Amino acid sequence: MKLSERTCRAEILEKIFPEKTKLKIRLLEIPFHALCVHFPTALYPVAIIFLFLALIFDRDSFRNTYFYLMIIAAFFTPISHLTGILEWKNKYRGAKTHIFINKIRFSLILSVVGALCVIWYWFCPEMLNYTGIYNIIFIILNISTLPLIIYLGHLGGKLVYGLPR
Repeated sequence: MKLSERTCRAEILEKIFPEKTKLKIRLLEIPFHALCVHFPTALYPVAIIFLFLALIFDRDSFRNTYFYLMIIAAFFTPISHLTGILEWKNKYRGAKTHIFINKIRFSLILSVVGALCVIWYWFCPEMLNYTGIYNIIFIILNISTLPLIIYLGHLGGKLVYGLPR
Protein backbone atom coordinates (compact mmCIF):
# COMPACT_ATOMS: atom_id res chain seq x y z
CA MET A 1 0.00 0.00 0.00
CA LYS A 2 1.45 3.29 -1.11
CA LEU A 3 1.42 6.20 1.34
CA SER A 4 0.30 9.54 0.09
CA GLU A 5 2.74 12.43 -0.01
CA ARG A 6 0.77 14.18 2.73
CA THR A 7 0.99 11.13 5.03
CA CYS A 8 4.73 10.87 4.48
CA ARG A 9 5.20 14.52 5.39
CA ALA A 10 3.11 14.08 8.53
CA GLU A 11 5.18 11.06 9.60
CA ILE A 12 8.42 12.95 8.98
CA LEU A 13 7.20 15.90 11.03
CA GLU A 14 6.16 13.59 13.87
CA LYS A 15 9.65 12.08 13.92
CA ILE A 16 11.32 15.49 13.88
CA PHE A 17 8.93 17.03 16.42
CA PRO A 18 7.86 14.44 18.97
CA GLU A 19 4.64 14.93 20.92
CA LYS A 20 6.41 16.67 23.81
CA THR A 21 7.67 19.51 21.64
CA LYS A 22 4.56 20.15 19.57
CA LEU A 23 3.12 23.58 20.05
CA LYS A 24 -0.46 23.35 21.20
CA ILE A 25 -2.45 26.52 21.02
CA ARG A 26 -5.85 26.49 22.58
CA LEU A 27 -8.28 29.29 22.03
CA LEU A 28 -8.61 30.03 25.74
CA GLU A 29 -4.83 30.21 26.24
CA ILE A 30 -4.38 33.11 23.82
CA PRO A 31 -4.03 36.29 25.89
CA PHE A 32 -6.78 38.24 24.12
CA HIS A 33 -6.86 40.95 26.77
CA ALA A 34 -3.13 41.61 26.49
CA LEU A 35 -3.49 41.83 22.70
CA CYS A 36 -6.52 44.11 22.83
CA VAL A 37 -5.38 46.41 25.61
CA HIS A 38 -2.09 47.52 24.07
CA PHE A 39 -3.67 48.63 20.82
CA PRO A 40 -5.79 51.54 22.12
CA THR A 41 -3.17 52.28 24.75
CA ALA A 42 -0.74 53.09 21.96
CA LEU A 43 -3.23 54.81 19.66
CA TYR A 44 -4.58 57.42 22.08
CA PRO A 45 -1.22 59.17 22.64
CA VAL A 46 -0.38 59.02 18.94
CA ALA A 47 -3.77 60.51 18.09
CA ILE A 48 -3.12 63.35 20.54
CA ILE A 49 0.24 64.00 18.89
CA PHE A 50 -1.57 64.35 15.56
CA LEU A 51 -4.13 66.62 17.20
CA PHE A 52 -1.36 68.98 18.26
CA LEU A 53 0.29 68.72 14.86
CA ALA A 54 -3.05 69.72 13.32
CA LEU A 55 -3.29 72.69 15.68
CA ILE A 56 0.28 73.81 15.01
CA PHE A 57 0.52 73.25 11.26
CA ASP A 58 -3.15 73.57 10.28
CA ARG A 59 -3.10 70.61 7.88
CA ASP A 60 -6.08 68.46 7.02
CA SER A 61 -3.90 65.36 6.84
CA PHE A 62 -3.02 65.73 10.54
CA ARG A 63 -6.68 66.30 11.44
CA ASN A 64 -7.80 63.26 9.48
CA THR A 65 -5.09 61.09 11.00
CA TYR A 66 -6.06 62.25 14.49
CA PHE A 67 -9.70 61.44 13.80
CA TYR A 68 -9.08 58.00 12.32
CA LEU A 69 -6.73 57.02 15.13
CA MET A 70 -9.30 58.14 17.69
CA ILE A 71 -12.02 56.12 15.97
CA ILE A 72 -9.88 52.98 16.09
CA ALA A 73 -8.79 53.58 19.70
CA ALA A 74 -12.34 54.35 20.84
CA PHE A 75 -13.60 51.23 19.05
CA PHE A 76 -11.02 48.94 20.68
CA THR A 77 -11.35 50.37 24.20
CA PRO A 78 -14.66 48.60 24.96
CA ILE A 79 -13.27 45.40 23.43
CA SER A 80 -10.28 45.71 25.73
CA HIS A 81 -12.65 46.31 28.65
CA LEU A 82 -14.74 43.23 27.84
CA THR A 83 -11.71 40.96 27.39
CA GLY A 84 -10.40 42.27 30.70
CA ILE A 85 -13.64 41.37 32.43
CA LEU A 86 -13.56 37.89 30.89
CA GLU A 87 -9.97 37.40 32.03
CA TRP A 88 -10.85 38.74 35.48
CA LYS A 89 -13.70 36.24 35.78
CA ASN A 90 -11.71 33.30 34.39
CA LYS A 91 -8.23 33.88 35.79
CA TYR A 92 -9.03 35.71 39.04
CA ARG A 93 -12.49 34.17 39.61
CA GLY A 94 -14.11 37.62 39.77
CA ALA A 95 -12.33 38.64 42.95
CA LYS A 96 -13.62 42.07 43.94
CA THR A 97 -10.44 43.77 45.03
CA HIS A 98 -9.54 47.45 44.95
CA ILE A 99 -7.41 46.98 41.82
CA PHE A 100 -10.13 45.24 39.80
CA ILE A 101 -12.85 47.66 40.84
CA ASN A 102 -10.67 50.62 39.82
CA LYS A 103 -9.69 48.99 36.54
CA ILE A 104 -13.34 48.43 35.67
CA ARG A 105 -14.35 51.97 36.66
CA PHE A 106 -11.52 53.76 34.90
CA SER A 107 -11.75 51.66 31.75
CA LEU A 108 -15.43 52.59 31.52
CA ILE A 109 -14.47 56.25 31.94
CA LEU A 110 -11.83 55.85 29.20
CA SER A 111 -14.44 54.31 26.90
CA VAL A 112 -16.79 57.24 27.47
CA VAL A 113 -14.08 59.89 27.06
CA GLY A 114 -12.78 58.27 23.86
CA ALA A 115 -16.29 58.04 22.44
CA LEU A 116 -17.01 61.67 23.39
CA CYS A 117 -13.87 62.85 21.60
CA VAL A 118 -14.84 60.97 18.45
CA ILE A 119 -18.47 62.09 18.48
CA TRP A 120 -17.59 65.70 19.22
CA TYR A 121 -15.07 65.87 16.37
CA TRP A 122 -17.46 64.01 14.04
CA PHE A 123 -20.16 66.63 14.46
CA CYS A 124 -17.89 69.67 14.76
CA PRO A 125 -14.55 69.14 12.94
CA GLU A 126 -14.13 72.86 12.23
CA MET A 127 -13.74 73.60 15.94
CA LEU A 128 -9.97 73.15 15.62
CA ASN A 129 -9.92 76.20 13.34
CA TYR A 130 -11.05 78.51 16.13
CA THR A 131 -9.87 79.38 19.59
CA GLY A 132 -12.26 79.52 22.49
CA ILE A 133 -13.58 77.71 25.50
CA TYR A 134 -15.00 74.78 23.51
CA ASN A 135 -11.69 74.26 21.75
CA ILE A 136 -9.87 74.23 25.10
CA ILE A 137 -12.38 71.81 26.63
CA PHE A 138 -12.04 69.53 23.60
CA ILE A 139 -8.25 69.51 23.89
CA ILE A 140 -8.40 68.87 27.65
CA LEU A 141 -10.88 66.04 27.06
CA ASN A 142 -8.44 64.45 24.61
CA ILE A 143 -5.47 64.92 26.93
CA SER A 144 -7.48 63.38 29.79
CA THR A 145 -7.16 60.02 28.07
CA LEU A 146 -3.45 59.96 28.92
CA PRO A 147 -3.71 59.88 32.74
CA LEU A 148 -6.49 57.30 32.43
CA ILE A 149 -4.29 55.08 30.26
CA ILE A 150 -1.31 55.53 32.56
CA TYR A 151 -3.33 54.65 35.66
CA LEU A 152 -4.93 51.62 34.01
CA GLY A 153 -1.50 50.45 32.86
CA HIS A 154 -0.15 50.96 36.38
CA LEU A 155 -2.92 48.80 37.83
CA GLY A 156 -2.37 46.19 35.12
CA GLY A 157 1.34 46.18 35.92
CA LYS A 158 0.54 45.53 39.57
CA LEU A 159 -1.48 42.50 38.54
CA VAL A 160 1.10 41.13 36.13
CA TYR A 161 4.30 41.90 38.04
CA GLY A 162 2.98 41.95 41.59
CA LEU A 163 2.74 44.64 44.20
CA PRO A 164 5.93 46.48 45.17
CA ARG A 165 7.37 45.57 48.56
